Formats: sequence, C-alpha cells, structure tokens
Amino acid sequence: MGMRQRWLAGAVIGGLIATGLLTGSGSGVAAPARTCDQFGSFPLAGATYVVQNNRWGASTEQCITAASTGVGFTVDTARHTNNTGPAGYPSIYRGCVYGYCTAKSPFPRRVSDLGTLRSTWTTSRPTGTGTQQYNTAYDVWFDPVAGQTGRNTGAEMMVWLNRTSWVQPIGKKYYEITLAGTRWEVWYGRIDLPVISFVRKTPVTSVANLPLTDFVREAQRAGVVKPTWFLTSVQAGFEPWTGGTGLRTSTFSITRNGQ
Repeated sequence: MGMRQRWLAGAVIGGLIATGLLTGSGSGVAAPARTCDQFGSFPLAGATYVVQNNRWGASTEQCITAASTGVGFTVDTARHTNNTGPAGYPSIYRGCVYGYCTAKSPFPRRVSDLGTLRSTWTTSRPTGTGTQQYNTAYDVWFDPVAGQTGRNTGAEMMVWLNRTSWVQPIGKKYYEITLAGTRWEVWYGRIDLPVISFVRKTPVTSVANLPLTDFVREAQRAGVVKPTWFLTSVQAGFEPWTGGTGLRTSTFSITRNGQ
C-alpha cells in the first residue's frame, strides 16, 4: 500500500446526534439511518457504538445504511476506482474518537490495565466480487494521553480478517505468528505514526470472541505499543479500494472483561 492518512470522522462528531437520529417515514415507522456525507456518522444501540462513513481517500461516492435491527451497517453505494490505497474506512467503533466517547465506553484504557478484550464480528462480502478490491479489518488506536481530542499520536494496530488479491497493508511483512489459534502475517510500516498489521493467513468473514488482547500484547512485545499508552478506540470495518458496494457488518460487539 502507498502512503496514506486515515482521517477519522472527528470533523462531524459534534453533529452526531443531529445527523444520526433515525429518520421517520410518512407512515410513522422509523427508517434506518443513512448517510452519504464524507465523514457522516450515526449512533447505534443507545450510542454504545457509532457507525462512520469515513471516506477519507477518494472523492467517489460512498453511502452507508444502518441495520434495521441489531448492531451493523451496509455499504449500499461505493463507486471507488483507487489502485494505490483505500478510498475510505466505513466502520463501526466503540471508544473515544476526536474527544467524542461512545456511551458506557471502556476506553480510553491504559494498555497495562486492558484486562480481556473480546470481539464478535460477522460480515458479508460485496456483490460483484470479481472487480472489487478491499480488506476487512479491525483498527485499534493508541495515544500517550487519555484525553486526546485530536488525531491519535501513539500507534495504530490493524487485524485483517480477509483481503482480495492485490490489497496489502502499509509497510512490509516481517514475520508470522500464531494468535487466537491460527497463523497471521505481521506487517509493519509508518505513516505519521507506526502501524502494525496482523493479516490472517486463512481468510474468514466472521470471528467469535476474538481475543484482541493477544494482538495488543504482541504489538507491545514488538515495541510498537507502550504499556503506559492508552487504547482509545476499537473500530471494525472495510477498506474498499475499487468498488465496495455490498460490504456488510451484520453483527458486532467489543467487550472488556465481559462488559
């Protein structure tokens, strides 16, 4: 992957409630929230989670719609044509982003006091997969301070569940490791901060109770993450390069010590 800068949806977090409420139809039945705004976002599950469009790397159209029930979303429109990097990161997160924290958030949390982080995530591949290029990945952010109101300055950790043919993380592959009972490639590179990426060797579209703490510990052992830093948010989504219509998260959860 070429040089990139992933701008989180901080510019519109202040307008979250105004843009994120469900829109009523003429029949009085609430329709699922939808946004095509570049950094549009809306809350789910009582604002325990936030869904963000986050089209940071392209000017082509991208729209997301909330699931009618549960915690999820669909990329219903994506007309991307990138071949050097992601067009965006439509995703769902729990934690604190640009000073906005989701309800009952367990983050920020000092790395040395993370406890047990587990995540369940179910996704679907897009339609017309022959010409679409993308990856499905967690994005975990770290900062030296707990109250960061801007872009995180510590490190970024990605956990890739799957990818299409020529999509790859930033940097280069350094080694392989077994985590959560399977093999992962470990990539490392830098943007304006260090990025460590774990790429699953056997692709999957869903995980249950994935022990994210194990990946944080390995990132710490590799010297990318410091124990005194704070984990600020856990995000899960897609990086479409070309196409992207039909990418879907049907269920998602992230818990710390079971909560």
